Amino acid sequence: MVRTGLVLMFSSMCISLTGVASPSIAAGAQQPPVNHLAQSMADFKKRVDGYLELRRGIAGKLPEVKETGDPSKISAREKALGTAIAMARASAKAGDIFGVEMSHHLKRILAEDWKARTPADRKALFAELPPGLQLKVNQPYPTALPLVTVPTKLLTQLPTLPEELEYRLVDGRLLLRDRDANLIVDVLADVLPKRTK
Repeated sequence: MVRTGLVLMFSSMCISLTGVASPSIAAGAQQPPVNHLAQSMADFKKRVDGYLELRRGIAGKLPEVKETGDPSKISAREKALGTAIAMARASAKAGDIFGVEMSHHLKRILAEDWKARTPADRKALFAELPPGLQLKVNQPYPTALPLVTVPTKLLTQLPTLPEELEYRLVDGRLLLRDRDANLIVDVLADVLPKRTK
């Protein structure tokens, strides 16, 4: 009787070790640990790709501007493209493309960059906005604001963008701007400390 009990106990241990009787252990071993940064980068890329797909469909319906020195034709197409994209994304709101997880990573990167800047560099990041000007998704990037590029050192730390899009850092906000449409595609607010007078 004792031998039978030992045999049964030994058998159940063997089954457990092989994973047959313990699917929860086997399932846990099959799942690699999640790299949250890599996952948020992949999700961000999917959202960017989705925007580009929408944009391509819209741009394909607009007449191309052949090589011309006429700035009015270039400007007219830019406005038409920006207006059409904004209409197609009428329900878009801040954070739709950046996403929650990626926004956390971007804010951390920008905070570290801020700490490494000189007082003069920090002051330069706060451009004076004209009174009443707001920077919102689906609005044209204001022509009154200079197109100051994001410093190269900082750019190397941010997710790479396709050529149609670029980052702009304006008055404590990180903007995602469509170059050809001159359109603000997404806005991440409060990425820098509040400006002090």
